Amino acid sequence: MAGRKLQAARARLFADQPLCVLCEREGRVRLATERDHVVPLSEGGVDDDSNVQGLCSECHEGKSLAERLRAQRRARL
Repeated sequence: MAGRKLQAARARLFADQPLCVLCEREGRVRLATERDHVVPLSEGGVDDDSNVQGLCSECHEGKSLAERLRAQRRARL
């Protein structure tokens, strides 16, 4: 997804889900600033509204790092 479609999808997501879902689970309140795929595209996730969540930058960075490490481990096997 790119361009205006992506901008519209981000706006819908943050309107529906303004807080970081991972922070909320931990009892923290932070605004969601990143549109994140729950199941990464590289791991078979789909690029639609059923597979996205709002995350803060910190949570998104941590999740992305974990995904990269998993990809590296898979590549070594």
